[in-house]
Amino acid sequence: MFIKYRLARPAAATRLKRAGPIAAVLVAALVLVPAASSGTYADKSGDNASAGDITGVEIAADKTSGQIIFRITGSNLSTVATTPTFLLVDSDANPLTGDVMSVGADYVFGVDNDSYFFQHWSGSDWVDTTYATVRIVGGGGSLIISVNRSELGNTAAFNFWVESYDSVNKKWDDAPDEGTFNYSIDANGPDIQSVDLQTAPTAGPKAGKKFVVTAVGLHLPPSGAASSATTVPESYSCQAVLGKRAVAGTGTGGCTLSIPKKKSRGKQLKVTVTVTYQGATKAFDYTFRVR
Repeated sequence: MFIKYRLARPAAATRLKRAGPIAAVLVAALVLVPAASSGTYADKSGDNASAGDITGVEIAADKTSGQIIFRITGSNLSTVATTPTFLLVDSDANPLTGDVMSVGADYVFGVDNDSYFFQHWSGSDWVDTTYATVRIVGGGGSLIISVNRSELGNTAAFNFWVESYDSVNKKWDDAPDEGTFNYSIDANGPDIQSVDLQTAPTAGPKAGKKFVVTAVGLHLPPSGAASSATTVPESYSCQAVLGKRAVAGTGTGGCTLSIPKKKSRGKQLKVTVTVTYQGATKAFDYTFRVR
């Protein structure tokens, strides 16, 4: 089980001034580029005590330039010096490397009301990182951190988590509450690695009967979460082909399939299940033999 370490600004960290209007223009321009990859992650509100309340994170990545934007939304984020917001990035998506007390984080951004720091894990401590592409704007209801992936170990897929912290009252809000989020530039969100299915009947399709396919869970890269709760897709849909003929579907996602009674026994039914989760969409093919 991993426990998120309660971060505080390291005493030796360099206090860097927040970026001004020019950075805001650059960020706005990047969000609009057609090559952007995006993911959307929600966090429940009202669980922040006296810290800033994080309610979501959006990521936009330009596949051409490699610039990545994190837009953290909520309320009272980094409004005073004693309520900083932290963004931690596990650049190799492995919670067993990097700072394991911070769920494998390799890089950290800390932002208060008028300054920020950017550090990397040296193997034993957090140390200042030189940079050329980091821009920080906003606060309150929306905080934007922009950085090129070349300064995050040239990562293309990573885990991350966000924490708001009230250093006076020692209260915090983590997003997610346990473990980390995952993001892949190519996947436009988390890297969905496989899908768990349930079928009715469980023995597979039968000639002349309904065959129902349900996507009940997703498998993502390890996040350091101790919970065994199943990750459920936000939506799913099905496309089916029996032999060379398309099979129409009804019900949720078109996943209730009517198997023809005649000339279907022994044939192969191919079902493509497409799932969506936190901005990512991925399709998986499954084959069944009609009884």
